[in-house]
Amino acid sequence: MHIRYFIDYRYEESTESFQPIGIWMHNPADGDVDMFYLDPECPEADEANWVINRLVEGGFKTPEDFLEFHAERAGYRGMRGPVRETETDLYYTAFAEKVMQDALAKDNNVANQ
Repeated sequence: MHIRYFIDYRYEESTESFQPIGIWMHNPADGDVDMFYLDPECPEADEANWVINRLVEGGFKTPEDFLEFHAERAGYRGMRGPVRETETDLYYTAFAEKVMQDALAKDNNVANQ
């Protein structure tokens, strides 16, 4: 499966670094979008769920630049990383868990990635 994704980060004042908190994933071939957050109750996860709800309720197919559009609109003290693409045999949740594990292992600071 072809997946485009970006990692969502939150700035943590205590460590003065951007911590990975979630991932947005998009399969442009079929328009699927999924999001995964380490803490599914965090405000950023709530925002991501609203995006998905609007898509589902509107019956929209996501455009190719879906992630680029949302990567520029982090509405809190954080940032969204670059949009990346990969081929994977993993389904969304397993893929997200692996990417987040890798991101957390890289010193947790976007400046070092």
